[in-house]
Amino acid sequence: MASFPLATKKTVDVDGAPQPLKIKIGSKILPHPEKVSWGGEDALFVSGRSFGLFDGVSGAEKLDGVPLYSNTLAQQLKSDVGTNSLAVEDIKSKLLSAAEYADVSATGASTAVIASIGEDDVMRTLNLGDSVLMVIRNGSVFSRTREVVHYFDCPYQLSEDSPDRPRDGTILTTKLVPGDVIVTGSDGVFDNLDDEQLLEIVNDPSLAGKAPQTAQRIVAESRRISLDPEAPTPYAKLAKRNRYSNYSTGLGGKVDDISCVVVNVS
Repeated sequence: MASFPLATKKTVDVDGAPQPLKIKIGSKILPHPEKVSWGGEDALFVSGRSFGLFDGVSGAEKLDGVPLYSNTLAQQLKSDVGTNSLAVEDIKSKLLSAAEYADVSATGASTAVIASIGEDDVMRTLNLGDSVLMVIRNGSVFSRTREVVHYFDCPYQLSEDSPDRPRDGTILTTKLVPGDVIVTGSDGVFDNLDDEQLLEIVNDPSLAGKAPQTAQRIVAESRRISLDPEAPTPYAKLAKRNRYSNYSTGLGGKVDDISCVVVNVS
C-alpha cells in the first residue's frame, strides 16, 4: 500500500494559469487465501498521474514458471507510462503494446482498467472487463465505468488466445473537482460490496483524505464479506439469476483476489 502526493493545490500562479488539482493515491492487493504463497493474480501500477488495475482471470490456463499476464501488463505499463498524463488513444496504444509483449512472454489472461488524470483535471479511463472505476462526489456515486463481458463470469480479457483488444474497451471521461474520491476495484471488491456499503466506507469521516487507509478498509471489508456464506452480495444475486447451484439462495460472498486503488482529489 502506498501514498503519492502529487502536483499542487488548485491555485493560480503568477502568470495567471491555474495549477492542476492535487491527488493522493493509495492501493492494496490481497490474494485469494489459497494463492497467498505466490501472491495471487491481481496486479496494479501507479505512475505519476496515471494508474491501472489488472485482474488475472482465474479460469485461464497457466504455465508453471512463466510470469503472469496481469503482472506483465502492470510492469510494462509502469515503465512505459512515465509521469506524463495520457490521452485515451495513448492509453489504448500503450495497453496494446503491453498486451503484445505479454502475449509472447506471459501466461494466463487479464482484464484491465487504466486511468490518467490530465493537467486539465480531466480523468480519462479505459476499461476492458469487469473491474470498476467510480468517482464519488459529495458522498454519492457521480460516474462509473461500464463493464464489458461476453456473458456472466466471462469478462472481456487480454491474452494470447483472446480476440479482445484495448479498442474493445469502454471509455469514461470525468472532469474532477476538489473533494472527489476515485475508487477502482477488481471484481473481488464489486462482487462482494454494493454501492451503499462502499459509500459507507468512503464517507467515513475518520478516512477523509486518507487514500491508503481507505483502500485497505475496502479490501478488508470485501474479504470479510467474501467469506460469509449468508451475505447478500451482488455476485450471489447474479449467480442465482444465472442458475449457479452454489448460489441458489441468492446469498454468499465470492472468495477471490482483491485489489483496490483509491485517489483523493483536492
